[in-house]
Amino acid sequence: MKAVIEIKELKQDWNPPFQKKTELKEIEVQEGSMFESNGNGGNIFRLVKIGKDRVLVEYDAGYTNKGHVHPTNRQLWIEKNEAESFSMLWGNDGVTKTLTLKNLI
Repeated sequence: MKAVIEIKELKQDWNPPFQKKTELKEIEVQEGSMFESNGNGGNIFRLVKIGKDRVLVEYDAGYTNKGHVHPTNRQLWIEKNEAESFSMLWGNDGVTKTLTLKNLI
């Protein structure tokens, strides 16, 4: 079984000219697979488990789940058609990745 995940990336410059760039893509991910490059040879996310109409995703320590202060672990369930946003903690620009589970195939 695979999960179809939409990834929306919003990148904001922290220096002039303060531009915003948005990129949207859909990918298919198998259980146990890593996905979404961090630009340094690694990946940000790992699809831990596929459940009924939801997926368990683990995320890199260089990111934080928006809306959750000091999470006790770096795994969370994403329900079908629900979005979860993750912001980069350290970097030259502001980067937010939003994952939406579109379908299970």
